[in-house]
Amino acid sequence: MSDLVAAIANLSPERKAELIARLKAGKGGAVRGADIDHARNHEYRFRSDIPFDLAAAPLEVGDPDPDCVQVDARASALNFRDVMIALRIYPASPEVPSNMGSDYAGVVTKVGSRVTRFKPGDEVIAMNIGHVEQGRIRENSHFAKCINIYEMCVFRKPQRLTFAEASLIPTVYLTAWLALVTCARLQRGETVLVHTATGGVGLAAIEIARHLGAEILATAGTADKRAYLAGLGIDHVGDSRSAAFAAQLRAAGKVPDVILNTLAGDLMLESLGLLGPFGRFVHIDKKDIAADTALPMGRLIQGLAFHFLDISLLLRNPRHLESAMAALVELFDAGGIQPIAHRSYRPTEVKQAITDLSRGTHIGKLVVEY
Repeated sequence: MSDLVAAIANLSPERKAELIARLKAGKGGAVRGADIDHARNHEYRFRSDIPFDLAAAPLEVGDPDPDCVQVDARASALNFRDVMIALRIYPASPEVPSNMGSDYAGVVTKVGSRVTRFKPGDEVIAMNIGHVEQGRIRENSHFAKCINIYEMCVFRKPQRLTFAEASLIPTVYLTAWLALVTCARLQRGETVLVHTATGGVGLAAIEIARHLGAEILATAGTADKRAYLAGLGIDHVGDSRSAAFAAQLRAAGKVPDVILNTLAGDLMLESLGLLGPFGRFVHIDKKDIAADTALPMGRLIQGLAFHFLDISLLLRNPRHLESAMAALVELFDAGGIQPIAHRSYRPTEVKQAITDLSRGTHIGKLVVEY
């Protein structure tokens, strides 16, 4: 019996959910979604409140609303937000549904009557919050293949990128751009510290910081990941899982002007203490936000600026979204920045992709290609 308990404990989250679903269905019961044709339009749905209890289901899509564009996806990039949603622990953003699969690249199939920027056949990228029909955003709809998206969330795909590469842009490059350019106003010759820099946002931030002419410092959680960053030409790479990175940077005389932060708790405060006068700290992790962690105001005494960035809120103020995405597409077309490393999965492997992302052993991004 103890061997059985140990075996169950060692199952991945999606395997535990599958086992629970089969037990609930009864002996020999079928698990809904196993016979879905993934070549046709479909979505993933939660069957219960159990983490990872997802199954594919057919999705019928009507004509787009007047302000919407219908996009047939060719690729969808995963984000750590998707892991938190799959685990049922994601702190929802105000008025934004918690649907997985927010970064799309695909082809326009139909447009609404008021759409002016796109036509059927256009190759696009999109920041998706959920399938829209009759003015409502569908909830519990994840990684759908063909969906209606508000025109304000759809942008021209850079011509030189594949669909998989283009799907990387909406979250990680947009986050990095808004963090470094809009919030931090990073300038040529300044120094930026990028935490957990082998993730999607971190690698995108490295691309953007290099384009801007900044010196880059970085951290990562394993020796292999730190070696990867060193291979990119970053001289000072610390351990993101201990405070040793702060001592190392102080010993080297490195004082960041900007910190792009993904660390929580004491390591977040340790990072804040590294900034010089008028330094800018951009926090993109939601753990401390969800926990309502206190921020000692005395840490800001050197005239520091503290930003919390949640790009899903751009949907309530699309002006920043439009200008940032236009700048990124132009940079990609000009070759000023490059796509980051990624690994592809089939639509049948969505749950496996989320599990792999949750383990944190990858470098760059994971992408579902349809």
